[in-house]
Amino acid sequence: MKAHLITALFAVAAPLSMADISLGTQTPAPAQTAKPSAEEYAQLAKDILNTLKELAGSLASVTDQASADTAAAQVADILPRMVELQKKAEGMPRPSNEIEAIVRGQVNVEEAQQVVSSFMSAFINICMHNAYGSQNLLNALGPVMNIMPESRQ
Repeated sequence: MKAHLITALFAVAAPLSMADISLGTQTPAPAQTAKPSAEEYAQLAKDILNTLKELAGSLASVTDQASADTAAAQVADILPRMVELQKKAEGMPRPSNEIEAIVRGQVNVEEAQQVVSSFMSAFINICMHNAYGSQNLLNALGPVMNIMPESRQ
């Protein structure tokens, strides 16, 4: 699960925050594979953004142990959906420049940047407060904490 979250949170969300709505792999699809439509790519980008927004909102609500425990259940519900979205994104071929331009026109890049910023801010706040003493939240965030740069050493 750790590897899936790396892609879901940092390979998908981080590019959104930098106005680089890049979905799919870096290699083109094999000729015999039907390529997804611009609408399919745009919907996936919107689904990722909405799921990350939900995660950021859950984390932003944490101010004490009780709210941390409540957020833990929400995080445990959200992360598997992030994994599924990540798998879907990985399974899609890199879109053409034309399709990518269409997707960029359908996704609010400024909102994406705000959502990723909110997520990172809330996550850092929770880490600084040791999850407000909530072991449940620490457990729920374990996969995310394990992918932070310091833990890779």
